[in-house]
Amino acid sequence: MIDEPTKRKPGRPKGTGTIQTMQQILRTAAYLFMEQGFEKVSLESVAKACGVTKASVYYYYENKSVLFTACLQFVLKMAYDQTAKFIEGPGTLKERLYEVAVRHMKNAHVEFETMMREASSGLSEEQVNDIRASENALHELIGRELQKEMDAGNINKGDSLLLAHVFTAMLTVRNRKEIINADKSVEQAASEIVDILWAGIEPHKN
Repeated sequence: MIDEPTKRKPGRPKGTGTIQTMQQILRTAAYLFMEQGFEKVSLESVAKACGVTKASVYYYYENKSVLFTACLQFVLKMAYDQTAKFIEGPGTLKERLYEVAVRHMKNAHVEFETMMREASSGLSEEQVNDIRASENALHELIGRELQKEMDAGNINKGDSLLLAHVFTAMLTVRNRKEIINADKSVEQAASEIVDILWAGIEPHKN
């Protein structure tokens, strides 16, 4: 996290230099990237949405790729914290998976892999690796809980990390209007997804 500057940088735009400004830019840009994708967002559009000058955005983020990387890590950290709250919380594993699915699917936005492909040519290898590390942390979190249930004999043994990826991949249907619509709510779709997953991992009774 960037600490609040104690001294004004040479050429710093008037009105910048506070943590609040930096966080406002980060949150606004994150929303725009997740709603519109990489190509349609510019530092100028971020500045306009924030009500600050473009120079103010450049003060914290020297170019769009730096801002994009910071935004995705910010969003993935929020997703991690929210997922941890429910996947590590009370209830059966099936109940916890349902809660994770509902909350994830209610945050409809540009599909992650589509956005990464679109942005890849503008990102450095280090930036891509940083984003992927944040993404992997989320899958590893879910995988650890699945592994605990496997070790306890509550679900079938298998590759817990693979299963975590399968689960999160299933949740990408949230953007499909033919799935989530007036006839089927997020909650109904989430329940069906967990039921499908559960059918494959629930131990068979003799």
